[in-house]
Amino acid sequence: MGIQERREREKLGRRNAIIEAARKLFLEKGIEHATMKEIAQEAELSKAALYLYFQNKEELTFELLHISLTKIQELIDSATERGQDGYSKLAAAAEEFRRMFREEPEYIYFSLVMERYASSIANNLPSSQRSLELIMDIQDRLEELLREGIKDGSVRADLDPQKTAALILHLATSFMQRVSMMQESFLKYSSYTAQELIDHMFTVFIHALQ
Repeated sequence: MGIQERREREKLGRRNAIIEAARKLFLEKGIEHATMKEIAQEAELSKAALYLYFQNKEELTFELLHISLTKIQELIDSATERGQDGYSKLAAAAEEFRRMFREEPEYIYFSLVMERYASSIANNLPSSQRSLELIMDIQDRLEELLREGIKDGSVRADLDPQKTAALILHLATSFMQRVSMMQESFLKYSSYTAQELIDHMFTVFIHALQ
């Protein structure tokens, strides 16, 4: 291995260590309470070294969001490979979202970043734009599946694919965020669990497509 290659691997290793440290602390303490100093300590780096990779906590949170959105892209691609028509592919994607909420809730948590840093998105912060582009790509993929379903007759023809894709993506994400933050309340005051409520939401969405 050459010197340059070794340096690049070391840089990548440090960057990944920072991201993992931020993920751990954000989940333990909340994004608003974790500090850059704590993230540097968790990653076993100096604060100065941390700033060589990420200028502030905002950039780090958008990086974690980007990872979460990439996971959702993979989820939709996996579901698409299993379905036989537009509707079955959308149903498979819904099932994957249910599984994500159950097994990997951190991906839902980091999607809160879009609301927390809305001003950065409005001001075209580069790190936020990367995530916004991914969101639009995910929406386009859902729209494509809806169009496929309308064409093959498995999805209602009276639905506007573009509006329906936007509605499903943003309503589902927002609702999953809220339920994720209120899970203890659901257990205390409701006769159903948070997971059951999420399952029901997707059932309603999917049935509405036919």
